[in-house]
Amino acid sequence: MALTAWNDLLGLPLQQAEAKVRAQGVEPRVVVTSAPRRQEVQEGTLRVIRVRGTETDVELTVSAFMDGYPRQA
Repeated sequence: MALTAWNDLLGLPLQQAEAKVRAQGVEPRVVVTSAPRRQEVQEGTLRVIRVRGTETDVELTVSAFMDGYPRQA
């Protein structure tokens, strides 16, 4: 998979993105980030928001997203 194709991973859930990278024979590094007010990821789906590296060395930055319907107050 060419490096430009790694951009196809953006927005995918972490598990799905990891599977695609591993299928290319690369073990990705994962960095979890969040907004300052949400320091600990406790709910939501970890999704890829950045891909860095080369064809043989990939870093996925992920952040939690609240998927589905908004919570009722």
